[in-house]
Parts: sequence; structure tokens; C-alpha cells
Amino acid sequence: MNISVDQETDYAELVLSVEEITLGEKTRKTMKDSQLRKREAHSISQAVCTLLNSGGGVVKAHVKNSNYSFIRDGVGLDLEESFRKMLSFSHKYLDYMQNKGYFLIFVKPWILDVSGQRVLTLKTNFYVRHFSTSEELKGPIAVLSLKAKKDSEGRSCSRQSLSGLCDSDECLATFFNRAKLTYEETFFFTESEHAEIKMSPKENILEILPETVSAFANTDGGYLFIGLDLEKRQIIGFEAEKGDLENLESEIEECIRKLPVGHFCEEKQKIQYTCKFIPVLRQGAVCSYVCALRVERFCCAVFAAEPESWHVEDKEVKRITSEEWVKLQMEATSGFSKQKYKQTLQSSSPPPCFCSCFGTDIPEAQQQNALLPVLSRKVPCPPEGLRMELCSEHERYGQFLQTELGSLCQGRLIISKSWTLSLGLQRKQEVILDVLHFSQNSLLTLHSFVHGEEELEGDSSVLRDLGTKIKNDCKQTALTLKQKLVNLGGFTGKIGIAIKITYLGHRAVSLYDSSSIISYPRKYRLTTKTVRDLEKSLDEILGPVY
Repeated sequence: MNISVDQETDYAELVLSVEEITLGEKTRKTMKDSQLRKREAHSISQAVCTLLNSGGGVVKAHVKNSNYSFIRDGVGLDLEESFRKMLSFSHKYLDYMQNKGYFLIFVKPWILDVSGQRVLTLKTNFYVRHFSTSEELKGPIAVLSLKAKKDSEGRSCSRQSLSGLCDSDECLATFFNRAKLTYEETFFFTESEHAEIKMSPKENILEILPETVSAFANTDGGYLFIGLDLEKRQIIGFEAEKGDLENLESEIEECIRKLPVGHFCEEKQKIQYTCKFIPVLRQGAVCSYVCALRVERFCCAVFAAEPESWHVEDKEVKRITSEEWVKLQMEATSGFSKQKYKQTLQSSSPPPCFCSCFGTDIPEAQQQNALLPVLSRKVPCPPEGLRMELCSEHERYGQFLQTELGSLCQGRLIISKSWTLSLGLQRKQEVILDVLHFSQNSLLTLHSFVHGEEELEGDSSVLRDLGTKIKNDCKQTALTLKQKLVNLGGFTGKIGIAIKITYLGHRAVSLYDSSSIISYPRKYRLTTKTVRDLEKSLDEILGPVY
């Protein structure tokens, strides 16, 4: 099922659209097409995984069953279970909401926790040997396993290679090195951490190879024998012509060569293995063959297939490769240097100005007169300089700005000549002032005040086009701000952002207000704690400005 980035959304979020999906426990449970049910579950889980790895966002799914009610019908146990397999505490990261014919999943950005995972994964495809079986490791355990392997520099804690196997397994090497075998001869070993035995015909060899090779390579190496009857402990083999064996050997080589690997070492070795076909004799003549494959311990990570993990890159959902996956999971620091980025921001642009908004019990005149002077005192320059700069550049807008800012009488304002500059983005010439507004029980709101080259109030189409252009710029600014709050500021809460754009000419004209269009779960509205945490995070990003 197709997943795409919604470019037209009014959310200042990364929004992924998925195709129609059936929702509700009872309805999903009675779906006749079980494969469709699995595809739907995988698709919506993939979208959630993608957003967790991409700074959070919203999954938008069109509800297929028209009579669906989220409050009455729920989501569906199979979907909830799929989320839980990926997230131990899914309720901490996922919130649900129904909006008319659409189902929305609000995804909080993934925060590194005790599991050590830096990216989330639906299916790692990373196998190890556990006693006598090949077992796929879940994300957290796979990361721990890789870090332990890196710490030991790729060496096993108990053995260096297959040549050093303990005495109980020496017969495996002896059996592998035999030049010929006898039909219905008894063999004296069984499946173990280092041995996999199959009676499968040669046509099925390629089906079991990826998981088995991955498991042996990621543990201590091992042997795969095909053509042995484990129940009777007898050598049987499979019939094949010489040409068939040559083709099969080529197919095995190609299969192993295509297995994804991930390196954290400098050598970047390839998978080391030996494949041979041992003839089985009956009454002195060759009647069949046993396929014997020896896999050496790998230096880093071998996968049976690429990990099922995605992120958004260049406005497209892309699968994370095995090399990228290993590199991300093994990073000692979160992506890039926080301190270096903070220094870049602080040296490239002036910091925003912080000021408290006055409550409604303060007389309006006092609010108007105090607002901009208070603002001026918070920047590292003379108050008169800031006032003159504002007035000389946009003198005719001063009264409008005071009126509009004065109307935001509840909460707290963070005012900047340009938030785009403060975040390292390109400044938009139309923007006079950007204001970030904190108010309890409301959404964090980015107000942008803009002007045109000429008076545009009488031309609604030009104003509409200007609003559309600035809307997209503001969405990018708000999205970047939210990502920086998490990645650099360490913000871990849930937060929604609204955008308001006001044109200032002869009069103030509202060009856009997303708060009247979008909806967020209640947990995404500001509380006293989230406001306090946001201020700390902004201080981390831009440096102390109080």
C-alpha cells in the first residue's frame, strides 16, 4: 500500500497519507480478506515507524468503513499489537483522533531511551543462533548485541573461529571435511548452536539460506547440512546431476553475496563461507548428494534482508539500508554535535527577544506602552537602537504591531525579527516580525506579520497568493523549530503548533489562521510544565537571552 508525504496539509507537521483502511476491532476481525488486513496493518505501522524516525508528525488514513466511530469501535487489536511490537509503551508516543472521514495518528518524535535504539524498526531481519534455532532479534536486543560485538572487536567471547570449536562439536568439522558418504550411514551429531540440519530438497535450499547464514555469521559461525534425516540420524542426500550442482552452487553464491551487511569496523570484510556437495554412495555408486555449507563468524552484522525501517528524505518515504541502520544505531552521539550547531546559530543571526505578556487586569494603555520597550531591554543592544531599527525600516507598521501584539494578552511571547534566521533558514523579505506565543491550554502559535511591495488590500487574489506563499514558509519554520526543540533542546513533550499570518498595510488583514482548521489531541496543548520545558529547550538551542 502506498504511503506519501502530504504537501497540502495545514498542519505544521510531517504528514503521511496512507490509503483506505478498515478500522474498529469488530470490523477488522470479520474481514474476509486476511491478506488485506495484514497489508493494512503493515502499511499504517510503516507510516508510524517512518514518523518516529523522522521527528514525529501525523499519519492520515482515509477510513474505509463509513459508519466507523473511534470512540465506539476503537482502533483494532491487530493494529494495536503491531504498534506494541515496535514500541514497548506506545501510549507515550501515539495519540488517536477521528476527523470526519479520516483517522489521525499523532506521533511524538522518538527519544533515545534505555533500549539504546536510535531508530525504530518493524522487523530487524537480524538473526542469531539460540541453542538449535535461528532467532530474529528485536530492535533493542539487536542493538545490544551489535554494541557487545563492537566492544569485543568482532571476536567471540568463547571461541575465535570454527577451527577452535569445543570438543563436543569437533565432529562437525570432521563430517564437513569428508570426501564421500554412505547412503543410510548413521551420523553422530544433532542440531545445535553451530549446526542446522535439513532434509529439504535442493529446490528449497535458497529459502532457508538468508536466515541461517545471518544467524551463523552473527554468532560464532556454523554448518548447514542439507540431505540428512535428523529423526533417523541417517545420511540420505538429494538426487542431482553435475550441471544441477553447478547451477545450485552459483545460486547459493549469489544469494549470500546479496545478503545486506552493516559495518562498524575499518576492514569491511565480505561474508566468508565454504560450500561443497559431498557425494553419497550406495553399493559403490553415487546416488545422491549432501549440501554442506560452512559459514564463518562475521566481523560486524549480516541481515537476512534489509531492516524494515524507514524515514523521510527529500519529501519521500525511504527505507533505511543495513549500512545506514547499523551506523545510526552504533552512533556514540545523537546525529551531530549539539554544541557545534548551537554555536552556528548564535553566530549567524541575532537571538530572538523574550518578553512577558501582561494579563488582562493590566490597563490597555500600559500594555501598549510597555510591550516594545520591554522587548528592547532583552536584546544585547541599546533599546533605542532596536526601536530606531524597527521604526526606520517599518515605521508605518509600528502602531499595527503594537495593537496586534497587545491583543495577545495571555501567556508569553518570544519575538524575533525573523525566526527563519534564528533557526538557520533563509529569511523571507516579506516578513516584518515573527512572534512565538505561549498560552496555557492553547497550541504553541507562530504569528508572522508580513507586508507587500505595494498596497494589496484591494486585490484579494494577490493577497491570497501571498498568504499561500508565506504559509508554506511558516510551516517549514514551525516544523524546523519543533525538530530543533527535540534534537538540540532535548524537549520530550507533546506539542502542537498553529500558524497565523497577518498582512499589514493600511490596515491589518488576516491571511491565514491554521488554528481554525486543524485539530490536535488535548495532550498537545500547552500546560505550565510544557511551557517551562519549552523555554529551557529554546535556551539550549539559541543560548541564554533572559
